[in-house]
Amino acid sequence: MRDLRKLVVSGVVATSLILGSGSVFAASFDDVSGSQSEMAITKLVSLGYIVNKGSNFNPDSGLSRLEFADIANKIINLGKPATVKIKDLTTSGGKNANAVKLVKGGFIQLTKKGEFLPKKAVTYAELSKVLATGLGFKQSWSNRPIDFLFFLDRKGVLDIGTNLDAAVTKENAAVAIDKYLEVKNVYKDVVGVIQDSSPTSITLKTKAGLKVYKIASNSSLFINDDATDTDALGLGTEAHLILDNSGKVAFVDAVGIDSVEGTLGYAGGKITINSNPYNVNLNVIVPNLPSGTSDFTFKDFSAYTASGVTFKGSCYTNLQTDWVTALNAYIYKVDNRSITVSPTGGVVFDFSDVALNNLSFATDTAKISVTIGDKTTDSSVADLSALQQQGYKMTASLEAGADGAVTKLNVTATAPAPTPTK
Repeated sequence: MRDLRKLVVSGVVATSLILGSGSVFAASFDDVSGSQSEMAITKLVSLGYIVNKGSNFNPDSGLSRLEFADIANKIINLGKPATVKIKDLTTSGGKNANAVKLVKGGFIQLTKKGEFLPKKAVTYAELSKVLATGLGFKQSWSNRPIDFLFFLDRKGVLDIGTNLDAAVTKENAAVAIDKYLEVKNVYKDVVGVIQDSSPTSITLKTKAGLKVYKIASNSSLFINDDATDTDALGLGTEAHLILDNSGKVAFVDAVGIDSVEGTLGYAGGKITINSNPYNVNLNVIVPNLPSGTSDFTFKDFSAYTASGVTFKGSCYTNLQTDWVTALNAYIYKVDNRSITVSPTGGVVFDFSDVALNNLSFATDTAKISVTIGDKTTDSSVADLSALQQQGYKMTASLEAGADGAVTKLNVTATAPAPTPTK
């Protein structure tokens, strides 16, 4: 696992993690940057529902009937190709097939001259009929635009006060279509906590475990509703990913993180930081201990805490909920545990009585003292090994630093019982 120690959150770093760089990963438009509709627009472009070339989206321009025909074909079933004579569109050879299907389905009416008027902006009445149909409104129920609108208002897609005769701008169309797709539950999404990210992938932890998702080349990424890039999607960032049809990440909606440091504990299902309780995200990321070589889990943290181990370190918390999303712990103290010396010179603390794995520590830089009876002397690992070979039973307490190195080791050695004489 990635080590959270490499992501120490100081003032400047915290700001960059929370706010990001202000740039968009791929799909971006200068004229919608920072607007309330930016997320909806770039999401639909990244997913291919809206096709837009260039650096501007022209949000205030009307959504043309021809553009709408292509979008409608992607969000509802317009049926099989049909034959309709349209005066101002070429329809031979399958050209403008979506416009033909839109007319055939009764969603767009031709003029008396048989014109489609492809550049004319679509109206809310026309948009409403398509969206309502896609959400299950049957044309046999009614063909009145107000009934389409009332249906969509109840679904939370359009407001009942909408002027049905008004032209729909590209911006407003994107917002409505995004809501429609959410209500229809079309988006292929996954929610979890980010373990790692790169310009080409995101590693996300969910209830199913860790999975690496490749990022689509035209993706759009947001954190705290601001466009960003993968540099801001660091360890502990809670994120909602929307995937395209190939399973790649097309859209990210993430929440920034904060950092809290101090003495860590566990009580009542919550992490305590300097005795203050914090709820824990079920997908919390827990990097390995700096003193260990095996995987370290949140279950391990809670179990060792309950067995008297004192941890210090830092936690990342969700800026909106204040729930812990990443826990970077190191062992600060272990009190009064049986120890042995390994063949490699490590000191091993015994946790077999509580069905936990033993903990091993290097003591190269530790100040070691040994108490035998009433006498305490400075000592070394070599001395401990010698006592062990002589049959002494040893218990110890230690203190360690953030790098996992033991700074103090206090050992009490008890001589073996004398062999009874015959």
